[in-house]
Amino acid sequence: MKLVCHIGTPKTGSTYLQTSLRNNPAWLARHGIIYPDLLSPLANHVTLFYAASQTLDPSAQAYGLRDMAAVARFRHVLTDHIRSRIASAPRHVHTMVLSSENLTGNLGYHDVLQLGEMLRPLFDDIRIVIYLRRQDDAVLSMYNEFMRRGYSSQSFEEFIAGALQTEATPPYIQYRRVLDYWIEAFGKAAIRVHLFDRAQMVGGDILQDFLQRGFGPDLADLTGFIPSQQDNRSLSAPAMEMLRRLQPCLPFYAGEHVNPARQALEERIDRLPDTPRPRMSQDQSARIMARFVSGNDWVRRNFLPDHPKPLFPARSDLDLHGNVGQLSGQDFIFLVAHLLSDGAAILPEEPLPA
Repeated sequence: MKLVCHIGTPKTGSTYLQTSLRNNPAWLARHGIIYPDLLSPLANHVTLFYAASQTLDPSAQAYGLRDMAAVARFRHVLTDHIRSRIASAPRHVHTMVLSSENLTGNLGYHDVLQLGEMLRPLFDDIRIVIYLRRQDDAVLSMYNEFMRRGYSSQSFEEFIAGALQTEATPPYIQYRRVLDYWIEAFGKAAIRVHLFDRAQMVGGDILQDFLQRGFGPDLADLTGFIPSQQDNRSLSAPAMEMLRRLQPCLPFYAGEHVNPARQALEERIDRLPDTPRPRMSQDQSARIMARFVSGNDWVRRNFLPDHPKPLFPARSDLDLHGNVGQLSGQDFIFLVAHLLSDGAAILPEEPLPA
């Protein structure tokens, strides 16, 4: 059987793609494709990350993985599970699709090699699919996620400083380094690099792009396929700043465990307004993109040689100052009202005049 393994990167429509594939098993099967469960209720095949990682992620405890010995046992269990799904697939099914943005968002060099050791013996052919987003957008989107989840109380400037380090945070935005890991584990010929850019994706949509680039024009007709709702909702700039200031009092982790007080607020946080949209400044964008010019050109030359230089062009849609980090007193009152609401109350779409 062939494997198509989609590895993200984070914040490139992965959840929409994964839930769409999980929710249409009959349609996929008619086209010779299986999108299996991997011992998890999630559409995201996050268990691949847990099994391949050389360190124990706190969220793995929800799967009973409390030490590295348990991870080693789980690696064998998961490998056997994948083997059993291959064996039980209908005879006409020729391809298994796996997908998790955690494979680029969380795995390092040795982890990717471990994943290669797991997967290579199971499949006749392996293709690795990755979508790359311009780094300034990726940094802002990940900062939004950090604030939403309560991972950090860093200012956006501090977050940018981390992205510009030799060991960038988040590390997956160093696309050349990430691709080097996967080349060593699976070979360069196995890697397919695409840009997360609606203007360049088939149909302007990652689902259509993934299916047609991965399986050809036979999958252009999505009749009978029901895509999941796209949830591209992000926090507004004021909501990000409010949650940043709240984070020291209500972080995501309490010690080594997920903070139940933060979990209790997740649905309310997800209902916070998404406008005005966060915008970085011209200078912030320029500094971020300058950091990755060399690596991005390597990506272009090695995987997208027909793409014009540079891989990600300079942008003209930003102003001098941006709006990240701004929070007025009126914004704060408005956002607290939303956070305290149980979802039934009718609240205004924007702050009332002071």
